[in-house]
Amino acid sequence: MWRATASAMCLRTLAGGALALWMALTPVHADEPGLRIDTANSFAGFSVRAAWVKRIDGRFAHIEGVVRPEADEAGLLEVRIASGSVLMGRESHEDWARSADFFDTARHPWIEFRAAGLSKSVLHAGGAIEGVLTLRGISRPVRFELLPAECARPGIDCPVQARGEVDRSRFGMTARRVFVSDKVKLSFDIRLREPAAPPRESL
Repeated sequence: MWRATASAMCLRTLAGGALALWMALTPVHADEPGLRIDTANSFAGFSVRAAWVKRIDGRFAHIEGVVRPEADEAGLLEVRIASGSVLMGRESHEDWARSADFFDTARHPWIEFRAAGLSKSVLHAGGAIEGVLTLRGISRPVRFELLPAECARPGIDCPVQARGEVDRSRFGMTARRVFVSDKVKLSFDIRLREPAAPPRESL
């Protein structure tokens, strides 16, 4: 039992620290420095098991955000996903995903993820990143795994790929738990807009 108690205390400590970090961050504005996410060429998706066997897949048509520079050559990743842009191949599934049972898009139009301390080494070699996911107005610390980059300039010449899993019940999605798994797999393939070249000085 002491192990369970210690794990719970560590989780609460991590959650408190991550939530404090999230609250301290300011919104992204168009005139702030950073590399913008290439919305047209970026992907955010999810999958969930139904009736313990069938897998239901979905994706989002709109994802936006920025990677902003921080100290020590690290970066701050900020991603926003329009929850109402969900696509699943069947209209009935999309209606359910947008309903109050799942994403509740009428009241919570955005899904957000923020992660600080994103180092160049992790972008190239892959590894764990920890941040805060806000879904249905509830913010929780989450952990994603970055896959090793397949190019010299991750995000520019190839996508930054992240994979993870969350318990939907932690974000208030408790409906149909008998038929739909609590585990939701998430995936991000993010491309960044190439930075504009500095203007050439006239002679």
